[in-house]
Amino acid sequence: MPSKRSPISHKKNKKRMAGPLRVGIALMILGAIIVGMGGLFNRESMSIYGFVVVICGFFLYFASYYYLDRMQKNKSKKIN
Repeated sequence: MPSKRSPISHKKNKKRMAGPLRVGIALMILGAIIVGMGGLFNRESMSIYGFVVVICGFFLYFASYYYLDRMQKNKSKKIN
């Protein structure tokens, strides 16, 4: 029986995410896993290290988001 679904058409509406944003999210996830493992195994130094990784990922994500947003606004001003 053929599927009643239409072909995927939402791909062209997909917004591309820049590399630094992906790295920031990945660092936040990795740091959260390290913090969890440090708490599970009672390793406070591991938890502190994971917390530092989370903070670095958070900073990288928001700094690059702000920078890329300003670049995009400047491009749109030059075009108009």
